Amino acid sequence: MAKRMKAYLRRWILWIVLPMLGSVWAVVTYLTFWTADGRQDLGLVGWIVITVMIVLAGVMLWLMASGRLPTYILEMEIEDDDAP
Repeated sequence: MAKRMKAYLRRWILWIVLPMLGSVWAVVTYLTFWTADGRQDLGLVGWIVITVMIVLAGVMLWLMASGRLPTYILEMEIEDDDAP
């Protein structure tokens, strides 16, 4: 018989990763709008795509750390002691 268990991320991972994602977004925004090379290379459409990807990653991490979305689903075999 298999028993299913759900595993979630620790809350402290959220406290570390979200500021990192925010820092990456701030650097991308700075390079896109305040440098000439960034405006030519990335452009507004590229900045929107990167922003959406960062927001989706942040939402996914928040759901995993808050206990709403499991990170792993573990199946553990339970041995019967009464079996011959």
